[in-house]
Amino acid sequence: MVDKSQKVLSLSAVVVWLSLTPKNPSFRVLGSHIPSLDSRNHSTHGNVSLPNDSLVFDLEIFNPNKRMGIYYSDIKFGVYRAGDGVVGTNSTPGFYQEHKSTTLLKIAIHGSREFLEAKKGGNTDFIIKVETSVMFRIIKWKTKEHHIAYEEQFNDVKMSLNGTVSAGNYAELQNTSKVEVRS
Repeated sequence: MVDKSQKVLSLSAVVVWLSLTPKNPSFRVLGSHIPSLDSRNHSTHGNVSLPNDSLVFDLEIFNPNKRMGIYYSDIKFGVYRAGDGVVGTNSTPGFYQEHKSTTLLKIAIHGSREFLEAKKGGNTDFIIKVETSVMFRIIKWKTKEHHIAYEEQFNDVKMSLNGTVSAGNYAELQNTSKVEVRS
């Protein structure tokens, strides 16, 4: 027969375990822009000069944990297209994200000019991949590294003649996404 103190201890252990189980961060591409593909070599985007073969993405990273921060290693970004393979890649340095917070990153990926020129004025499909490793900070302890691979697929995206994606500079795109986590 289980006495009352064992029940309380078991219930306490379950509550502690549930409160210390980390949740993975969520990633979401908010919008996209391709600077004008004209005869100039660079365009200005938010006080930053970008080569005209850049694809600019707004990426939102959300930490859903109540009491746990997240350490990110360097984050690698890539744009891929079936048939064309890699369109472009880039990376950003790692950082620490507080609990229950959102981080917005503006990512410029230098795409292959052939891809951008070929798709000007037409529709295209492409995939954005994000890869990083994370460690969760629980009070003063850090967990082991967990590898996260995020992939978001954009289907039938309209690229206007001046190189913008969809109808505006920062159009929300219809997409599907999946996240894979490996310890």
